[in-house]
Amino acid sequence: MRKNEGLTDLVDKLVTGAINGYGMKNGALHNMNGRICGIGVGIGDPEDITLKAVKMIKESDVLVCPKEDLGECRAYQIVKQVIPEVEDMDIMPVEFEMTKDENKRIHNHRRIYETVKKLVLEGKIVSFITIGDPALYSTYSYVSDLARKDGIETHSISGITSLTACANRLGISLCEGREQLHVIPTIDDIDDALDLPGTKVIMKCGKRIKTVKEKLRSKVGIDVYAISGCGTSNERCFRSLEEIPEDEIYMMTMILKSR
Repeated sequence: MRKNEGLTDLVDKLVTGAINGYGMKNGALHNMNGRICGIGVGIGDPEDITLKAVKMIKESDVLVCPKEDLGECRAYQIVKQVIPEVEDMDIMPVEFEMTKDENKRIHNHRRIYETVKKLVLEGKIVSFITIGDPALYSTYSYVSDLARKDGIETHSISGITSLTACANRLGISLCEGREQLHVIPTIDDIDDALDLPGTKVIMKCGKRIKTVKEKLRSKVGIDVYAISGCGTSNERCFRSLEEIPEDEIYMMTMILKSR
């Protein structure tokens, strides 16, 4: 009788739980309303955060920040200016290790995902805040890929990208008519990229700006623009190759337009 009663109790829980968003996974009862969200917060100016992003952040149970030191986490500092009460939220700071070793990157992403997965299976809404837009070179995309393979619900909220923000700050267009637009994430293979037609955007090139400038000096028919700290109090705009300083600046984006 006790076994039957236990089985009956479990069936009752499953029936009731199905109505309330519960189900079975790996033999355990869990809340299926948990999900993962990627939220783009723009690139620096807190006024650039969308209303949808603010709403989702406030609805989140756990907020994942892409840096262990919140004082140095640009995404968190942007959000804090718009939503001061974020300081009272459940924050999960993580460090996405920047390494060229693919095995180390995969291990790091898996480690972060497994921690997040446990929270989601408890029914929590876990949101990753990310600079720019989650669809453009975001570390969140690695976690969302793993989640989707496990059948976990994911969705993303767009943010203003560095591409468009920098172009608008400089007062130039990225492309017009039939012009092509090429995004170059690293200068490792910049030689071939510089010969592409249309507009080229070189991301985070400040650390090796001397190398980039040397390569550009031999090119003709190209207008060179750059901006560092876009949307922040340290923003600096440059409208020619000569104006760009050679001191290392991490958050620098360069835009090259063919004449």
